[in-house]
Amino acid sequence: MKINAVDINGRIKEYDAILTYYSEEYNKHYVVYTDNEYNESDELIIHISSYNFTSPETIVKNIEDKEEYTKIKTEINKILLTIKNESDKLD
Repeated sequence: MKINAVDINGRIKEYDAILTYYSEEYNKHYVVYTDNEYNESDELIIHISSYNFTSPETIVKNIEDKEEYTKIKTEINKILLTIKNESDKLD
């Protein structure tokens, strides 16, 4: 799935969605996405944003609250680690 988001330069850019996540605690939907760029450690750079699930136009929003961002990032990291571990079992 492709999504559009505003990059750090204020331009709309196309990204690949990795997964979506719903938090009952915050009653929000989140999307994890990437432009398939890697950092100096050769790790895929990913972004996490909230979005309005019911909107016909998916517009992602930055997570402004640090506590919310930290909790969501922790939950998503757990999910990604589980996916990686399950994938490793298939190899």
